[in-house]
Amino acid sequence: MSILKSVLEEELERNLRNQKIYKEMLSNLPKGSIYISSRNGKQYIYRKNRVGKKIINEYICALSNSEKAEEEIKRSEDYSRIFKNLNLAIKEELRLRKALKAYE
Repeated sequence: MSILKSVLEEELERNLRNQKIYKEMLSNLPKGSIYISSRNGKQYIYRKNRVGKKIINEYICALSNSEKAEEEIKRSEDYSRIFKNLNLAIKEELRLRKALKAYE
């Protein structure tokens, strides 16, 4: 039983380290979702995010500037992926803590 408990404790420590890394990565990426708006026949990229109760639309670039547009879309996808991984890590942490209680 002590082997299983030590494995669970190691897994919990690994999970907590991963959560810390994910939170640091999220703090370096901009929040919000990317959307494309058309005006006067031209397309522009905006980032929409919530600040308190207000929704802020931040202009990023024209869609014709494809290099910057691709970069911003990739950053938005990275944010979504890391946020999802963080939530999975939190759920796993709760499951591990519950399993560890059985061995105490």
